[in-house]
Amino acid sequence: MEDMARLSLDSEEEPLRPRSATPSQPPESYLQARSRRSLLVRSASAGPWTAHTVAYGSRRPGRSLTRDTSKKRESPPPSAGRSRWCWCGVALVSILVAVASFSPYLPTDLSFLIANKELSCRERRDAEFPITELKNQLKKNVVGQNLAIESLIQNLRTFAASRAERPFVLWLSGWEGSGKTLTINIIKGTLPKEFRVQTVLAQLLPGSAYNLQEKAMGLVQGLEPCAPNLLVIDGWDGESRLPLAILEQFLKSLHLPEAATQNSSRVLVVLSGTRGGRDVWQHFLDLQREEGVETNFLEHDFTNLSLKLQNTHYLASVTSNVALVPFLPMDSAQIKSCVMRELLRMQREDVVIDEAALARVMKEVLAHTEFVPGSDPPLAIHGCKRVPALLVLVLSGSLDDLRL
Repeated sequence: MEDMARLSLDSEEEPLRPRSATPSQPPESYLQARSRRSLLVRSASAGPWTAHTVAYGSRRPGRSLTRDTSKKRESPPPSAGRSRWCWCGVALVSILVAVASFSPYLPTDLSFLIANKELSCRERRDAEFPITELKNQLKKNVVGQNLAIESLIQNLRTFAASRAERPFVLWLSGWEGSGKTLTINIIKGTLPKEFRVQTVLAQLLPGSAYNLQEKAMGLVQGLEPCAPNLLVIDGWDGESRLPLAILEQFLKSLHLPEAATQNSSRVLVVLSGTRGGRDVWQHFLDLQREEGVETNFLEHDFTNLSLKLQNTHYLASVTSNVALVPFLPMDSAQIKSCVMRELLRMQREDVVIDEAALARVMKEVLAHTEFVPGSDPPLAIHGCKRVPALLVLVLSGSLDDLRL
């Protein structure tokens, strides 16, 4: 009774007993002490602690707490489970009946969606070039390149009307600073959002044939099947063959099986650089000597030159679907036009409206522009490319620091 009154939860382990010959029969003194011990158990209903005697031979020696099972947990009646399964079966049957009733219309709906998608894809693929807007923007911003603008517009009209499946290559060739990069930027800015535009800079092209092939395949996979595509390869300068090599790999990759899905829309390629620019300049000088300085030359005046340059620079071995867009050298009058355009861009109307200030600026810019020796009229070697930098120096009074 004294042990019962203590109501202790102490669960210290029992002392080790020496191993006997019959381990299943513990010493009598131990059994007597064990029989007097009791275990406090708290019932599940948070009732008072109750004592239960743990008989020897339980799974765990010592005192342990167990829950009073006097109050058993009520279980739901068996009919509740059957009712739940019954409602699930009814819902499943209803779904199957609804699907079966609409199944005759599913093929029609799917075919309608597919036809609608194909129609939308065809409309985007046949999107027109904004020829008129492009021509106006070029004439407004590109100085002294009427021949190049007319040639570009005419070839774009031919390409748009032909619905050509093969990529069409426009070769923009001319001296540095003649307006090729500006023309490309205007084309990009004028195209509607349906067009997909990709640009390749020759300076960033890999040198190995394997990497070039991977680059070309990436360009092919980047084509949009449901829209016209524009690929710009800029930087065909000097003796570099990388731009021509990437163009060749691109055209070959279009015929690979994995490129079949991308090879379903029109592709316009713009190849730009100073390659062939000296030939254009020499042909221009020959025409001036034959026809006169004041003659306005037309595209057909450069037809023979285009065929010659395609063979000379190995472009004919890559593709025959190519047109030359010649950018002519710029004389002193066109340099003055570039100065005026740049002043307006810089919002220096104060210089433009002041005749004396404008004449001084024009004189200093022309004095520091490098021209071809002996050319008549004087032809600027770098075109308008250095005009913005020269203007900054002239207007800031730091022209003396310039060393050409």
